[in-house]
This record gives sequence, C-alpha cells and structure tokens, in this order.
Amino acid sequence: MALTLMIVDNDHVNSFVLKNIILRNYSEAEVQLFPDGTDALNYLQELEKKAEPFPDVILLDIYMPLLSGFDFLDSYVEQFGHKNSVIFAMSSSLNKEDQQKANAYDVVKGFITKPLIYNNIQFIIETYLKKE
Repeated sequence: MALTLMIVDNDHVNSFVLKNIILRNYSEAEVQLFPDGTDALNYLQELEKKAEPFPDVILLDIYMPLLSGFDFLDSYVEQFGHKNSVIFAMSSSLNKEDQQKANAYDVVKGFITKPLIYNNIQFIIETYLKKE
C-alpha cells in the first residue's frame, strides 16, 4: 500500500517543492495538494462518505486565509477525530504560542518550521509510518 500524504498550504511554491521532495525520495507515495483548509475538509468528508482510507499524513499550514490551520484542526477533531491520520502543523512563524497551541491538539504529532526539508519528511515517515 502506497504512502498517502495531504499537504494543506496556501503557499503554492512551498507545496510544489515539498511534493517534489517527497516523490523524489518516496516514489510510490501519493501526494495531494490543497491550497485551502475548506477544500481539504470537503475532500475528507468525501472520503468518509465513500468509506475510503484517510491520508497517512496531513501536513497543515497554520496561517492560511479563509480557514486557518487552527480552524481546520477544530473541524477535523470534531468530524474525524476517530481517524488515524498523522498531522503535523507547519509554519514559517517561530512564535512559541503557535507551536504550543498546535501541539495541544491530540491529533497533532508535531510542529515543523517551514520550509520543510527532507530530514523532516524522513523523520515523519520513519517514526510514524514505517510499514512492514
């Protein structure tokens, strides 16, 4: 079964680079990009309706227009808290309060400062997703 990742980030350049880093190192991975938290939640609702598996990893930008990462997390916990996706919050902000707020969510496994590098992705996969 292929590794599935969802990147929710309004920064198109960051998303594109991140997707390429992932695919260069994990060619079997499936990566979907969502520039907005609302689109991402709608996609997850469709997966739920169809009883299809959720992404293994969700990389979530905290600061987005329309629906912030924190708003996304609130909705995710309410609707999909029973799922087993691994969520990592990401931001270019070094604000400790943002990190603490994100890490307060049980579904968030960590906070990563952007831009993400290969070592971050490798850590996520080796720590949380090692599949036999």
